[in-house]
Order: sequence, then structure tokens, then C-alpha cells
Amino acid sequence: MKYDPLDHVAAHFLRDTQPMRVASRNERDLLRLIWKSPGIERSDLTEPLDLTQQSLHRIVARLHERGMLVFSHSETRRPGPPSPELTLRKDWCLTLGISVNVGSIGLCLMGFGEPMENMEIPQAGSSLSDEMERIEAAVEDILARRGAKRRDVLGVGLAVAGHRMLETAFNCPLPLAHWSLIDLAPLLGKQLGLPVWADNVARTAALAEAIFGVGRDVADFAYIAHLHGYGGGLVSGGMPFRGNFGNAGEFSVLFGRQDYEERPALGVLLEHLRAKGRMNLTLRDLKNEDLMDWDGVGEWVDRVTPAHNRAINAICAIFDPALIVLGGELPHSLARMLIERTEFNNLPRHGVLRDVPRLAVAQIIDAPGAIGAALIPLFETVL
Repeated sequence: MKYDPLDHVAAHFLRDTQPMRVASRNERDLLRLIWKSPGIERSDLTEPLDLTQQSLHRIVARLHERGMLVFSHSETRRPGPPSPELTLRKDWCLTLGISVNVGSIGLCLMGFGEPMENMEIPQAGSSLSDEMERIEAAVEDILARRGAKRRDVLGVGLAVAGHRMLETAFNCPLPLAHWSLIDLAPLLGKQLGLPVWADNVARTAALAEAIFGVGRDVADFAYIAHLHGYGGGLVSGGMPFRGNFGNAGEFSVLFGRQDYEERPALGVLLEHLRAKGRMNLTLRDLKNEDLMDWDGVGEWVDRVTPAHNRAINAICAIFDPALIVLGGELPHSLARMLIERTEFNNLPRHGVLRDVPRLAVAQIIDAPGAIGAALIPLFETVL
């Protein structure tokens, strides 16, 4: 039987009316508006939700009774009857985000849409069961920091580096071969005793940037994830666009095998620097502030700039975004160097140039994949 994480959501998170789900469509619309505008007055929700005042009051009262909303009152009242200000109760539910990258596994604990704790553990070895046990131990650790239990967790978002295959299986880079071509969500769900949703790590990083980063006021943007490999995600209308097979934004597909070593992938940079004598270098080491002074870094940037420009112009031609974000684990110094070297294919026609997107460095730099992954259970059930 196909795994459906909704079937594994704990009963105490569900409504007591049929159909059994966490929130109805109207409730989700209301909760998302409050999440985006904390402290909004109840009276200001009637028009955007297209609900009668009676229906709105009934929905708000039901959510408040379930402990999902907090009421407060402003000291500076407007004329007319008082209307409570509404915010989400952050401890109503927790969600977890887990991102599996080459060399590291990131975790994020989120309280009803607000990041609370991040942590990272090493990714090493070739045993999936061992790494899932270490993830379970890390989950216990991050929950303990907040005095929380697993029953407080609505769900888990799992973000994996690699092309998405069927269901929740991914075709990962070679160092993550033991994570590849396996339906991961039911396995991790059984390990943790929690519902698990899965997606590509670059796409969840793009979601984190859309909600909390430089893309939060941009409806349509592209996110380039410079990880061990070279991928990305597309955000359309403020939400990730997945495509028919779940792989929209896989920018590595722009390059044939003969071009793979010319991509601005951090795994390629590692090999380049190791050849320069830094034999034990890891991805974590690239966050060094002195990186730009290392022998070979400038040479590598010059070498991959043509591939960078190819990707930028392909994104412009196909997606036409307002913004392109350079993110993943790319150090800001390298991101700025690539932005400075960007050349748009923008020949004037009738003396006029077309509009091109703005380029920016990602603002979410600590565990972006895990932060975005922690949002998935909320977007699938509540918001």
C-alpha cells in the first residue's frame, strides 16, 4: 500500500469532525493569514477570506478552543467594538526538518511555523540503518533542548540531495549511494514513529528562502543550490514549483558528462583544492573566512564562470524570474564573485534591452534545507 503520511498524524492533532484532518480548507486559509500577519485583528480577516462575520467568528472560536490561536487586545483601540488580535500558539505543534547532504545532516525544530533550534551531525559511512539511528538520537537531543516529546511533533520533513524518483525515493550523489533508490519516508517514519514527507534538499532550501529569506517578498524566483553537486529550485507564486516528475530546477541537467567538472559545484571545488595540496578538506571547511586567500580559489571561480553564466541565462530564458538566489552551502565571498562575473545574454533590440532578474546571495545560510523541510508538514496539513 502506498505510504501516506497523513495516515500517521497523531489523533490529538486532528479535528473531531469528519473528515478527520488537521484543519479544513477555510481553517487553513485563516491560519495562514494569521501566520503571515501575526497580531492581525479578527475583524480584518472577513474580507480577504470572503467569509461572513458569523462564519469567521465560529471558525476562530473553534481554533482557539483547540489551542491553536492566542487572543490579545491592543492598548490603542480603533473606534467600534473591540476585536481580538490573533497569533498562532507556537507550542501547539512542533515540526522537524531533516536534510541529508554529502558530509552533513542538518536538523531544524520548528514551533508552528517559527524556527526554534538548528543542529548538524556528520554524515559518514555507508549504512542507512546506522545513519537513521544517529538521526533518531539527534531528534531526541534537539527535542530535549526544548523539553519536548515526540508526541508534540505534528510531522517530519525529510530533504535529500538527489534527483527525485518514484514516491519518496531519490537518486543521490555517490557518497550518498546508500540513501539512493529506496522509499525513504516509510523507513524514517517507522524509525521515528512520526509521519514523514520527503522532497529534494535544494527545493526545501528554496522554500526556506521564500518564507524567511531574500525571496519572502518575491513571487517568482530561482534558487541555485551550490552543494556537493549543483541543483536548485523554482519558486512560483511564493511556493516551490516541482514539475511533473518532481525535479524542476535540477540545473545539473544543463551539463553533459564532459562538462561536469566545469560546473560551480562545491564537490568540484573540493577536488580542485585537494589537488592544490589541501588533502583533507571538507565542505564545512569552505566556510572559512580566509577562503578567498587560498591558492586556487580564484582560478576555480574563473574556470566555472562560463557554466554559471550558462545556467543563469537558461533560467532567464525558461522561467523569467524577478530574482535568482545563489545559495546552498556556497560561501558568501564566492557567491559575490560569481555575481560580479555574471553576463546576461541581452542583445538590444531596437536599441532597448529586456529586463533581467536581480541576483542575490541567500540569507538563510544555516541548515536551509532542514528549515524548509520543517515547513512541509505544516503546508501539507495546516497552512
